[in-house]
Amino acid sequence: MVLTRKQIFIRPTRHGLLFLAILGAMMAGSINYNNNAGFILVFLLGGMALISIFYSLKNLTGMDIAFVSARPVFAGQTTAFTIQVQAKHQERVAVNFALPGQTGPWTTIARNQTKTLEIPAKTAIRGIFTPGALALGSVFPFGFFRLGARVYLNMSCIVYPVPVQGAAGSDRGGCGAGGSADTRHAGPDDFQGLSLYQPGHDVGRIAWKAVSRGQGIFIKDFTAKADHFMLLDFDAFVSRDTEYRLSRLCSMVLAADSQNQPFGLKLHHTLIAPARGQAHTKKCLRALALYNRKKEAA
Repeated sequence: MVLTRKQIFIRPTRHGLLFLAILGAMMAGSINYNNNAGFILVFLLGGMALISIFYSLKNLTGMDIAFVSARPVFAGQTTAFTIQVQAKHQERVAVNFALPGQTGPWTTIARNQTKTLEIPAKTAIRGIFTPGALALGSVFPFGFFRLGARVYLNMSCIVYPVPVQGAAGSDRGGCGAGGSADTRHAGPDDFQGLSLYQPGHDVGRIAWKAVSRGQGIFIKDFTAKADHFMLLDFDAFVSRDTEYRLSRLCSMVLAADSQNQPFGLKLHHTLIAPARGQAHTKKCLRALALYNRKKEAA
């Protein structure tokens, strides 16, 4: 996006206000004492301040700013939006870039120079994070006036749920009580037997006939012929809190990825087939981040 004069606003800084007040006092004194040297000094300093405004406008006008990328983070962490700034007709100028409510970096850009900057921003909740308008400002060259602008670059980044460790919420697909691989994994092929019910097991696999006979609470075990993998199921948790379940699944996805273990993810009617690797992990984390959120492009 190329910056135009219509987007730039001008206001005096504290030093600028003090400078204008001093000029006013000097003008009043020169008028009172009919001091020609005072008039010359006031007009000289005032003219320099006025010319600096046009010089600063010239330096900011035509600056090309483009959004490059944003680093995905977990909710509550600070991300960084990468932008590229190119000065075509500007002289050497110092410019500050910041996002709403944040403190951004100062950088010095010379003519025909292109710089890549990272603008920090604090995230709060999972989903698609849009920081708002990018604010830039400059007090070049004397610091008497601040020239600023707000640029809308359509920036956004993906924010994953906060990983939370705890009792496992799923034992499907070989996911045991601690979320680790088991020697068996659940599947629809063959019935293997009954095992003692543990908190967190899927209630749909409870052997109700054994319960009705007073034999205790057991779950049905099945074996599948496919390779061992974990199926992380959103609906298999005891807790009904959506954010907690997503956070637990996020932790389990990271644990499976660190162990290089194949895993799948099931979110109601959405099923991500079992796989492994960085691309698969990012796909699952993105699905968790966008669960019940607007599917906007990050």
